[in-house]
Amino acid sequence: MAVTLLNVFIVPEHLEAEFLKNWQRSADRFSHTPGFIETHLHRNTGVGNDTFRFINIARWESAEAWHSSHAAHPPTEYAIPGVQGHPAIYECIVDMEYQGDRTDVPPGRVEGDFFQRLRAS
Repeated sequence: MAVTLLNVFIVPEHLEAEFLKNWQRSADRFSHTPGFIETHLHRNTGVGNDTFRFINIARWESAEAWHSSHAAHPPTEYAIPGVQGHPAIYECIVDMEYQGDRTDVPPGRVEGDFFQRLRAS
Protein backbone atom coordinates (compact mmCIF):
# COMPACT_ATOMS: atom_id res chain seq x y z
CA MET A 1 0.00 0.00 0.00
CA ALA A 2 1.40 3.40 -0.99
CA VAL A 3 2.20 5.82 1.83
CA THR A 4 2.67 9.58 2.01
CA LEU A 5 5.76 11.21 3.47
CA LEU A 6 5.30 14.67 4.93
CA ASN A 7 8.55 16.38 5.80
CA VAL A 8 8.38 19.92 7.14
CA PHE A 9 11.61 21.90 7.18
CA ILE A 10 12.90 24.74 9.29
CA VAL A 11 15.37 26.59 7.06
CA PRO A 12 17.03 29.87 7.97
CA GLU A 13 16.20 32.40 5.23
CA HIS A 14 19.86 33.04 4.35
CA LEU A 15 20.37 29.28 3.74
CA GLU A 16 17.41 28.81 1.41
CA ALA A 17 19.46 28.55 -1.82
CA GLU A 18 21.85 26.01 -0.26
CA PHE A 19 18.91 24.01 1.09
CA LEU A 20 17.18 23.95 -2.31
CA LYS A 21 20.36 22.82 -4.08
CA ASN A 22 20.82 19.95 -1.61
CA TRP A 23 17.13 19.02 -1.58
CA GLN A 24 17.12 18.79 -5.39
CA ARG A 25 20.21 16.57 -5.30
CA SER A 26 18.51 14.26 -2.78
CA ALA A 27 15.24 14.22 -4.75
CA ASP A 28 17.08 13.39 -7.97
CA ARG A 29 18.78 10.45 -6.25
CA PHE A 30 15.53 9.17 -4.69
CA SER A 31 13.67 9.45 -8.00
CA HIS A 32 15.80 6.53 -9.23
CA THR A 33 15.21 4.45 -6.09
CA PRO A 34 12.86 1.45 -6.19
CA GLY A 35 9.66 2.26 -4.32
CA PHE A 36 9.72 6.00 -5.05
CA ILE A 37 6.52 7.29 -6.69
CA GLU A 38 6.63 11.11 -6.65
CA THR A 39 7.58 14.18 -4.63
CA HIS A 40 6.46 17.81 -4.44
CA LEU A 41 8.33 20.53 -2.53
CA HIS A 42 6.22 23.48 -1.38
CA ARG A 43 7.49 26.85 -0.11
CA ASN A 44 5.65 28.71 2.65
CA THR A 45 3.99 31.84 1.27
CA GLY A 46 4.07 33.63 4.61
CA VAL A 47 0.29 33.56 4.92
CA GLY A 48 -0.48 31.94 8.25
CA ASN A 49 2.08 30.12 10.36
CA ASP A 50 5.59 30.52 8.95
CA THR A 51 7.47 28.17 11.31
CA PHE A 52 8.24 25.77 8.49
CA ARG A 53 9.70 27.33 5.33
CA PHE A 54 9.25 24.19 3.19
CA ILE A 55 7.17 21.05 3.17
CA ASN A 56 7.95 18.01 1.06
CA ILE A 57 4.99 15.81 0.17
CA ALA A 58 6.15 12.52 -1.34
CA ARG A 59 4.55 9.19 -2.12
CA TRP A 60 6.37 5.89 -1.71
CA GLU A 61 5.21 2.35 -2.40
CA SER A 62 5.75 1.53 1.30
CA ALA A 63 7.22 2.89 4.51
CA GLU A 64 9.94 0.27 4.20
CA ALA A 65 10.95 1.56 0.74
CA TRP A 66 11.25 5.12 2.10
CA HIS A 67 13.18 4.01 5.19
CA SER A 68 15.68 1.81 3.33
CA SER A 69 16.36 4.46 0.66
CA HIS A 70 17.03 7.12 3.29
CA ALA A 71 19.22 4.79 5.30
CA ALA A 72 21.27 4.03 2.18
CA HIS A 73 21.41 7.67 0.99
CA PRO A 74 20.94 10.16 3.85
CA PRO A 75 19.64 13.49 2.49
CA THR A 76 22.46 16.06 2.35
CA GLU A 77 20.18 18.96 3.35
CA TYR A 78 20.25 17.68 6.94
CA ALA A 79 23.97 18.48 7.13
CA ILE A 80 23.36 22.23 6.66
CA PRO A 81 23.67 23.98 10.06
CA GLY A 82 20.29 25.37 11.13
CA VAL A 83 18.24 23.17 8.79
CA GLN A 84 15.86 20.82 10.56
CA GLY A 85 13.65 18.27 8.85
CA HIS A 86 10.75 16.53 10.54
CA PRO A 87 9.79 13.55 8.34
CA ALA A 88 6.96 11.16 9.08
CA ILE A 89 4.92 8.66 7.09
CA TYR A 90 1.15 9.17 6.95
CA GLU A 91 -1.81 7.22 5.63
CA CYS A 92 -4.87 8.95 4.24
CA ILE A 93 -8.04 8.39 6.27
CA VAL A 94 -10.38 10.96 4.67
CA ASP A 95 -10.77 12.15 1.05
CA MET A 96 -13.10 14.98 0.15
CA GLU A 97 -13.91 16.75 -3.12
CA TYR A 98 -15.03 20.31 -3.83
CA GLN A 99 -18.60 20.94 -2.67
CA GLY A 100 -19.23 24.49 -3.87
CA ASP A 101 -21.63 25.68 -6.52
CA ARG A 102 -21.00 23.47 -9.55
CA THR A 103 -21.01 26.56 -11.78
CA ASP A 104 -17.91 27.71 -9.87
CA VAL A 105 -15.77 24.57 -10.11
CA PRO A 106 -12.15 25.71 -9.79
CA PRO A 107 -9.72 24.93 -12.66
CA GLY A 108 -8.32 21.41 -12.37
CA ARG A 109 -11.34 20.10 -10.44
CA VAL A 110 -13.78 17.63 -11.91
CA GLU A 111 -17.48 18.03 -11.31
CA GLY A 112 -18.94 15.16 -9.34
CA ASP A 113 -21.00 14.15 -6.39
CA PHE A 114 -19.80 14.57 -2.86
CA PHE A 115 -17.19 11.95 -2.10
CA GLN A 116 -15.97 11.20 1.34
CA ARG A 117 -14.27 7.98 2.30
CA LEU A 118 -13.11 6.88 5.68
CA ARG A 119 -10.54 4.14 5.49
CA ALA A 120 -10.50 1.47 8.14
CA SER A 121 -7.82 2.13 10.71
